[in-house]
Amino acid sequence: MSRVKAPDPLFGERGDAVDATVERIRWLVRLRWGAMAGALLASLLAVVGVAPGVAWPVTSATALLGLAYNAWLHRGLRRRTLAPGPRAALVQALIDLGMLTVFLWSAGGVHCPFIGFYIFHVALIAILGGPRWALLATAAAFTGAGLLAVTNAVPALQIGVWAPTPPFGLVADVVAFVTTVSGAAYIVTHAVNELRDRERALALARDHAALEYQLLSNTLDELEAGLEVVDGDGAVLWRNRRAEELAPFGAVGAHWECPGERRACERDVTGVCPVHAAHEAGAPGRCRFAAKLPTREERARQGPDERVYEMLVFPIDAGDHPRVMNLYVDRTQATLAERQLLLAERLASLGRVAQGVAHELNTPLATIRTLAADMRRALEAVGDALPQDVRVDLDESATLIRDETGRLGRITQALLAGGDLVRATIDDQVPLAAAVERSRAIVSAGSRGGPRVEVDAGVSEHEVAADMDRLVQVLVNLLQNAVDASRAHGGSLVRVHAEARGDEVAVVVTDDGAGLLPEVRGRLFEPFATTKPPGEGTGLGLYTSYMLVDAMGGRLELDDAEGGGARATVTLPRAIRRRRLDVVPSARSSTRAPAATGTDADAGMGASVGAGADATAAGADATAALATDATRDDRLDGAAHAGEAR
Repeated sequence: MSRVKAPDPLFGERGDAVDATVERIRWLVRLRWGAMAGALLASLLAVVGVAPGVAWPVTSATALLGLAYNAWLHRGLRRRTLAPGPRAALVQALIDLGMLTVFLWSAGGVHCPFIGFYIFHVALIAILGGPRWALLATAAAFTGAGLLAVTNAVPALQIGVWAPTPPFGLVADVVAFVTTVSGAAYIVTHAVNELRDRERALALARDHAALEYQLLSNTLDELEAGLEVVDGDGAVLWRNRRAEELAPFGAVGAHWECPGERRACERDVTGVCPVHAAHEAGAPGRCRFAAKLPTREERARQGPDERVYEMLVFPIDAGDHPRVMNLYVDRTQATLAERQLLLAERLASLGRVAQGVAHELNTPLATIRTLAADMRRALEAVGDALPQDVRVDLDESATLIRDETGRLGRITQALLAGGDLVRATIDDQVPLAAAVERSRAIVSAGSRGGPRVEVDAGVSEHEVAADMDRLVQVLVNLLQNAVDASRAHGGSLVRVHAEARGDEVAVVVTDDGAGLLPEVRGRLFEPFATTKPPGEGTGLGLYTSYMLVDAMGGRLELDDAEGGGARATVTLPRAIRRRRLDVVPSARSSTRAPAATGTDADAGMGASVGAGADATAAGADATAALATDATRDDRLDGAAHAGEAR
């Protein structure tokens, strides 16, 4: 059953893959059918007396043997039982050359006009085998002609003579000339056609290879992974688009340069570039480095972001020319996952430590609060014995101690109860001035002699819907950071002002420090991210403040202030008439804070605090009592102030 050509939808129509050697043998078989028919015709003419000197029994026997051999060969090729080698066609042409010599020997040797058929066979073998086989065929033709000359010279070796009856001698000369020229023309034409077919096949193969290369190159260029091949001499042989972006310092054909030589690179303990190690030891290697490159999504949005790439190096076995393949893989997500896991573990440990600390703080907090209450009663008993300014200052200090110990008591109670530290109890109307003044008093008490905190008079005009304790905690963190930044930069002033923005109120804290550092600008709200020296900052202040503001339905933003310094903006809902309710942090994103990182870290912290909630009942009771005392004192103070007002 013959095979049918099937169109290729990508590369067009392709023919069957035919063995060139088999095709050539089939062509020689067809030529041999004609040659053997001519030999039988010559034998018949000799029998009827046209060429009486021809030894027709020899020509007939040779023709019949050639026909039998040709039939066997044709049958084997058709049934595919023969597997001819690459030189089988040349061997067949040499066999034909030998049979021609036998025919000429029986037809008069060198006197036969068909001796020119040697040219036909030499050209045929030259086309099939090339220059070397052409020389061999020429030598064989000269040998055959020489043997024929010997048979003519030695009568004992002669078996036939060329003596056709007139006018058939002239006819034979013409037929021999025409046949020789026509055969040579046919051989040359066939060779030219075969050469053209090969050129077309070669051109088609080049087109296919170019198209396949283009498809592969375009596919590799669209990958988010970089790929390049480097020669043993260090020359870049090929690279895709992403590799050019990752290592733009070496183009194709130029000397390869490791990206780690210009960027921070994380290598193995040896510190040797993995590409050099792969060239020298033939072993794979890897390293990591950071680069700012645009991905598809980032190109559609704002621009490039810093990514973490891992370069995997694989040696390529190319014989005497060793090569390596560098594969650049984006490991940003894996690195972030590792980092988030590490943060979760640190937060879990911090939560367990915080519970232990909260348990131990209960008793001293209760003692401090009791002593503060005793100090206030002592001040009332002393009365006018102390100067007015001293008595007012001591009374303010005692009140501040009482308020802060009460706030700490509520925090420790939340810790020991396994609750969420950033849960907010929203009050409808929280005077913003009271929260700011309370925060300023706390910061001023801990940093006497530092930069002055100036509060704009317009702050007193605003009320917000927030949790007073949580708002104070946020403002204390922001004011403390502003004071530290101003002090470190030689500044002397921290400003606080507020402004209404529709249904929201923005509290702005501005310092005259150095401003936001570029290396931490994108990590401001990450836990444990700090620019302070070891022992002076935990890196949790801004993170906690961000989560607290988010829990109160607001936003916390940090940017550079006009004229220098940094500016922190807390945006909260304006005061409205509504009942008190508990609000937990949402998964809402912010334009300036990494919401995903913050939410994940907070979830880890909440889980760790909940997991470590194994405080003793005595500790919980003590904290509850402390919080109860704080509430009772607040109510008593409120009643006293109400009586004074009346």
